[in-house]
Amino acid sequence: MFFRNSPSLLIFMKIFKDYFKDEDIIFYLCRTRATLAKQRNKKHLIHLLTGDDYFNYHKNDTNKLSDYEKRFQADIDKLLPTKRKWKDLGEKSRYKRDSKQKISSVDKNIYSLIKTVKYYRKEKPTEGFVLNLNSFIKEIQETIQDSNYTISSPTIYPKPKNKKRPEELEDDDKNTCRPISLFNLKDRIILSITNKYLTKLFDPYFEKCSLAFRAVNKVGDEKVVISHHNAIQEIVKYKSAYKETPLWVGECDMKKFYDSVNHKIIVEHFDSLIKKVSEDNQDIDTCIPQRIFYKYLECYCFNKDVKGLNRDDKYWEQYKIARGEFGWVEKEFEKLKYYTDIDQERIGIPQGGALSGLIANIVLDYADKNVIRNSDLFYVRFCDDMILMHPNKDECQKGIDIYKSTLKELGLVPHEHSTTLKCKREKPLRKLAPVSLAPFWEPNSKSKGPYKWDDVNNDGFPWIGFVGYEIHHKGFIRVRKSSLEKQLKKQHEVIREISTAIKQDKRASNGRIAESVIHRLIGMSVGRVEIWNYSEIENEMCWKNGFQELNKNKYSIKQLKQLDRTRSKLYYKLIKDLDKLEEEERENEKPAEKTKSRQIIDYNKPFSYYYQIAERSNSDK
Repeated sequence: MFFRNSPSLLIFMKIFKDYFKDEDIIFYLCRTRATLAKQRNKKHLIHLLTGDDYFNYHKNDTNKLSDYEKRFQADIDKLLPTKRKWKDLGEKSRYKRDSKQKISSVDKNIYSLIKTVKYYRKEKPTEGFVLNLNSFIKEIQETIQDSNYTISSPTIYPKPKNKKRPEELEDDDKNTCRPISLFNLKDRIILSITNKYLTKLFDPYFEKCSLAFRAVNKVGDEKVVISHHNAIQEIVKYKSAYKETPLWVGECDMKKFYDSVNHKIIVEHFDSLIKKVSEDNQDIDTCIPQRIFYKYLECYCFNKDVKGLNRDDKYWEQYKIARGEFGWVEKEFEKLKYYTDIDQERIGIPQGGALSGLIANIVLDYADKNVIRNSDLFYVRFCDDMILMHPNKDECQKGIDIYKSTLKELGLVPHEHSTTLKCKREKPLRKLAPVSLAPFWEPNSKSKGPYKWDDVNNDGFPWIGFVGYEIHHKGFIRVRKSSLEKQLKKQHEVIREISTAIKQDKRASNGRIAESVIHRLIGMSVGRVEIWNYSEIENEMCWKNGFQELNKNKYSIKQLKQLDRTRSKLYYKLIKDLDKLEEEERENEKPAEKTKSRQIIDYNKPFSYYYQIAERSNSDK
């Protein structure tokens, strides 16, 4: 399937302390600061277009940022140079080796910061930030060896799934949120580097069917990064061996893995892996990363640190979320009779914490091995989502049963399985088509099967959905409906934000505003495309990069053209609104600040979703 280390290769791993060298810690800090700079740059670009105080982040960030964000930014600002001290990169450093591809803005800031830090540490070692930085690095290097080190409990930030305003909430409605854990800077660095080490350490012991949170490996000079794209490649490859034979498919999802996994189960499987590593590689000492891993579990559990927040009105007022709630699976636990006294258990791990993805692989590797050992199926898993298939229905059902029973062994809660979905309506009513795929895509049918992956006329379902894609039994690949709608929503949000910003106090010319908008829309869709590189750009950090496996077919073409059409419609509507606003300003004798007018340019084929994905990408395959 893809490159995978063998356990014997672990003898070449660096010792744990060598992952915490000065340059490793500095790189992490610079990457974090560069990410913050990107977020601030988005605010700055809008601030340049409007004089509205609401969008003046210099004035308002103090009020808008949470206490955690203020502390975090203050901590990192003490350790790195101010923006005006950053060193410029040379012209060659702004491009990738042997490529016309510009490095991303985040990478540019990272390398600029690293260059600056190296310069000041060598040439001006008494600078305030250098003294703070050296002290911080030493503190981290000493902390990892301190047996009394404890990880501070994270700040819990509620991230709404679909935030509703108070007037939109009906009687029993709630704003259901995910509890995102935010760690302080020192803990974040220690956990991130520990995760890198343990992921590399355990990766050879995980099954190849596990495709999320894997270590980056090297084949020659090339880095091999496993991603959700590999899942699609493997599904297509397996289906190609059964072109004329329908396959039976099972999908199994679980409810709230991160909030429901038991710490005792985690420790059991973690210790088992450590034992295997020690037996295979006696020269590797895992005492320090083991201790940090256990401290990570001690710093948080859902049922003690999060559950009680549901009754804390002041907590939800702080984040301006009406009727906020962290959903859980307590009723399911009672139904499954997992615990006699749930208050005596520690359940749930930090969402957003560096080690949590690794924990998912540690625990669910047991399920992977059970399915592979006891069945002859195609099977892949991406974090807590899995899909399996086989040309025989009974074999498929066997695999589903094994997986579900294994989840119950692990104390996890599988979604209820939908097994009676039908595409054909038995008694089609007037104005309703005789065939409907709607039941198949219902949100409450996250686990389903075995179902036949075949034509509707053969009592099958023509599409399967996995990791943001949908795959037709004839090989067509398109974007999953929810992923498409999410991108369309983001287009509208970009326009809405800028329209709101310039409505009160526009201070840039129409041309400049239009140019800013279209570059932002293009950047988020297909990357930093320019006329001179549109045919060879690598499309990093954009929507297109998340859907590399799309192929050119009537379904994907329709979707891509819808994205292009919506983007153009929003863009040109904004231009009309700008002209109308300018006319109103002239009538009120309040013209915007005079700036050099810019030509409105058409951004068509080279910058389109359709060209970059359907034409260019498919010609490269």
